[in-house]
Amino acid sequence: MPGRVRFVLVRTRNSLNMGAAARALANFGFADLVAVEPYEPKWREASSAVYGAELLAKAPVLTLAEAVADRALVLGTGSNDSRRLRKPVVPLPALADYIKERTPGGIAVLFGSEKFGLRNEDLAVCHALVRIPTRPEAPSMNLGQSVAAVAYELARGEMRREVSEKAESGPTAAQLEALLDAAGAALDAAKVNRHMSAATRRAYLKRMLLGWRMTAGDASFLQGLLKRLA
Repeated sequence: MPGRVRFVLVRTRNSLNMGAAARALANFGFADLVAVEPYEPKWREASSAVYGAELLAKAPVLTLAEAVADRALVLGTGSNDSRRLRKPVVPLPALADYIKERTPGGIAVLFGSEKFGLRNEDLAVCHALVRIPTRPEAPSMNLGQSVAAVAYELARGEMRREVSEKAESGPTAAQLEALLDAAGAALDAAKVNRHMSAATRRAYLKRMLLGWRMTAGDASFLQGLLKRLA
């Protein structure tokens, strides 16, 4: 996903926000950043961003038409103007699936100015609007946060790793029976659970042990411990 996605900052004005956006893209492995009509003095100041300086230095300043010309899917971010413009709204957690269903080609995600967001003419080139779910009492996020949230969601699939566990075999049926023998002897020696019959107690312990993710080594250790306790 990172190689397919272009992040487009449209008329942004705050150097700290632009720097934070570039840093977030570097964090999650995105290298395609474009600026459209940035506030020039602040755009130059933003080049000092930690991790994102190189990305900002090579980011071209283009028109919006140039920025999206080679993109198969263009997505806007911001307030829900889609109701007026009749654009589909994609909640951020559904974004990766939405993209997967629609195109294997290049994608552009547009972020508007800190004060006004994307204009209607910007949203007019978008296929859909991405919404970051937030609490109603705090509906907006700043530019750096928004870019970070979208970048993380798009990169998340490739960052997943299977949990690696060393495969170990469980105890054999014979080991389990020997463990139950040892447990019964230990309980007899401690004079506990005497209200249960030996068969009932054994059945209860067996059901419990079968529910554990126990290895053969675990069973051997526990059996030895119970023998010593008995």
